[in-house]
Amino acid sequence: MTSNTVSSSSQLAAIYSMMEDGQHSVKMERHSLLIWGITAAVLILITELIFNHQTFSVRWQLILMQTMFISVVLFAAGLWDLKLTRKVRQQRDESLSFIQLQLTKVWWFFVALVVVLNVGMSFFGGGYMFYGLTIALIGMAFYIQGLFSTQMLKWIGLMLIVIGLGSVALKLHFLVTKWLAVGVFGLGLPVLAFILDKPVTHSTLLKRLVLLCAWFVMVIFPAGLAYQNYINFNEQGLVTRSISEYKSLTNEQAMQKQIIHIPAGTQIPFNINMLGNMFNFSQTGSTSIKLKKDFDVVIENGKANGYFRVPGSKWRNPRSGLLLRGFKMEPAIEQSKGASVNFRFKLQVE
Repeated sequence: MTSNTVSSSSQLAAIYSMMEDGQHSVKMERHSLLIWGITAAVLILITELIFNHQTFSVRWQLILMQTMFISVVLFAAGLWDLKLTRKVRQQRDESLSFIQLQLTKVWWFFVALVVVLNVGMSFFGGGYMFYGLTIALIGMAFYIQGLFSTQMLKWIGLMLIVIGLGSVALKLHFLVTKWLAVGVFGLGLPVLAFILDKPVTHSTLLKRLVLLCAWFVMVIFPAGLAYQNYINFNEQGLVTRSISEYKSLTNEQAMQKQIIHIPAGTQIPFNINMLGNMFNFSQTGSTSIKLKKDFDVVIENGKANGYFRVPGSKWRNPRSGLLLRGFKMEPAIEQSKGASVNFRFKLQVE
């Protein structure tokens, strides 16, 4: 073997060593996955309990306080993560590389984008897509991180993108996507923190695929339970009554949980109450709508509890079963009639 060959081999070995060290410097720290995963899951579970229309009756105040709370919690989590990362790197006698710092900015960008997305959907609608899009955005962040780190992160990122966008495309119920997000962040990221550095994540393709499938089943498990709970509304023991029968009940009987059947062709009063800085408008009962199909509504404690169905179909609730499309409000001025405001929308039971 010539000296040139030895020199070339040594140079290649040195290059591979430098590449490995560079990749190692942008590794995903275990504590980062734990902090961000648990923080996100807790926020998903408690935010709606703290900030709702009972605690803040004015909509813009509710959105403002909710956004401030989420931003402060995420900022604190980010600072804690950065502090621990610097400490761990110092203990290993490592420094934060330029690429690592740029990837940190990418993560902060996606986190900020999620917060902005939440604000926009709170004001302009589309909230049923929020958790799905959030999962997809975080998946993109994982994929970008994986380009400079382990291959497993790229696979996890692609899977999260598919899960998030798939939930939006399938129009999954809001409650299902909420628990899907809880599964991804509260279970998926902490488990990923403990398996990312294990030898199995760097082993054969088949073993990594099996591990990835197991991880996927685990993160969708809470959503599966939520979906089963949603579709399996238990109507056993509930009495079905007509509106006329319901009207004749005593107050005590009317407070019981029961099903009220409304036949097709029934004229239902349409109440309108609009508020704003331009006008106030309230109209009760002077306009009515006519049902095209039979309709069942669940009454509990004298009020509709949100569940309804077209007889023969599954029980639904307004957060997923009703779809509002093509909403338009157009001001108009005609010489013969003067000023008017025209409303147009399509309400459909999915």
